[in-house]
Amino acid sequence: MRRRILLPAGLPLAATLALTGCTPPEAQPTAWQSTVQMVANQASAGDYASALSTLDALEAEVVSRRDAGTLSAGDADGILSRIAAVRADLSSLTPTPTPTPTPTPTPTPTAEPMPDEQPTISEDGGADDEEPANPGDQGPGGNGKGKGPGKDDQGPGSGGGPGKKDG
Repeated sequence: MRRRILLPAGLPLAATLALTGCTPPEAQPTAWQSTVQMVANQASAGDYASALSTLDALEAEVVSRRDAGTLSAGDADGILSRIAAVRADLSSLTPTPTPTPTPTPTPTPTAEPMPDEQPTISEDGGADDEEPANPGDQGPGGNGKGKGPGKDDQGPGSGGGPGKKDG
């Protein structure tokens, strides 16, 4: 009778020992899991630039493995979409530099000539504000030719000598 009691009690013990040998070893983090943990640590420390850089390296690794065929396209797409979501979160947390306002220069008043002041004389001897006496006095070429008495005209006052002629 003793045998009948030990058999049912020993069976669960044997099954437990057999199944214990079948359990997988404790999972060690993969390189990608370590990278994800590093991104999380960098982000929690406020180092968003480093976190984004690490995320870029992870994305490059996923694309490389997908292109090499060691990672299925479906798995790679799932990982890449999660990377994009994390990148969007990190980008929203990254402080954008606020532009510093540039002081606008105040215009300095220019000296306007007063009505009683004389106009300044330019280097050519003429006044800056002076206009030609009458632009209509000039001929079509602007040199005064073609108007008035010519060389052959012997009208009064064209004699070339001083004053009146006797005679």
